[in-house]
Amino acid sequence: MARDWGWWTEQKLDILSDYLAGFSKASIRAKQTVYLDLFAGQAENVSREPSRHTIQGSPKRALAVDPPLSVLRFFELPNNAQKLENSLRAAYPQRDLKVIPGDCNETIDDVLTELTPLNWAPTFAFLDQQSTEVEWPTLVKLARHKRQDKPKTELWLLCASGLIPRGLRIRGNLDPGVVSRTNEMFGTDEWFDALEATQNGILSGPQFEHELTNLMRWRMERVLGYRKTRAFRVMNTNGRDIFEMIFATDHDAGDKIMKWSYEKAQRQQPALRLRAKLSRLQAKEEERGEVGLFDAASLAPDPAPHGYTVVSDDKAPHSPFRGR
Repeated sequence: MARDWGWWTEQKLDILSDYLAGFSKASIRAKQTVYLDLFAGQAENVSREPSRHTIQGSPKRALAVDPPLSVLRFFELPNNAQKLENSLRAAYPQRDLKVIPGDCNETIDDVLTELTPLNWAPTFAFLDQQSTEVEWPTLVKLARHKRQDKPKTELWLLCASGLIPRGLRIRGNLDPGVVSRTNEMFGTDEWFDALEATQNGILSGPQFEHELTNLMRWRMERVLGYRKTRAFRVMNTNGRDIFEMIFATDHDAGDKIMKWSYEKAQRQQPALRLRAKLSRLQAKEEERGEVGLFDAASLAPDPAPHGYTVVSDDKAPHSPFRGR
């Protein structure tokens, strides 16, 4: 069954499409590329806005890239894997694709072993988790998969910095399950210092969320050994931070392509958020039998308003927060 997605999810997938197009073109001379989607989901879903338009999921977006990506592996839980496999194979019968059923943290070893003959090829891994499903050893395996004389597997990870505090219930009794899963995702409990500082009023809620994102970037660079990380903040219709997309790369070309993709998305974000608000307002008016004087979409600015200032994300991560 198709899921309802907000505009922010669609924008995240638009960034993926933009990046993969650049990644594929930049890798033409290699003649082989590898795409790993560790939380593939469904081939298609629908917008939760009144338009109810179809949103292509990451599997179809990756398969639509031109020049085509060579080898594609999609990871999905067993109850959805076969449906996804059938859908993709029907649409792309000639492509080198596989849907891997099971927990990606458990199935990643076999897939990377299969791909060892291609451990020289440009490789991109999309980790679009819900919250804290990916485990740190999985990130380590991806980072170490490539030959040492080649750039590491590029990682694009959803870091649920805006959702984890709610899951922890930081203003009450901490949820031990969420604490454990957070430790497993970061591969450390260093984030706990920032949590205690937030509980004690030393850090604000937004500062704690920033420290979570910063810690992941710091560990990607200092522990996994990536040369560069970038973060893109994703907000909902009300402007509330939900998650950040963290990109890790060893390659200058990859960094430039993602920088361009992030800047394009940042220019569009305010207008997309406003359009979603206006569309919901119009839908509520229609439910009440009221007819608005203007179409909601006509009231929103263009998605790329002239003169919009892009906030730089070039700042490197700082040392993790330490308790005082």
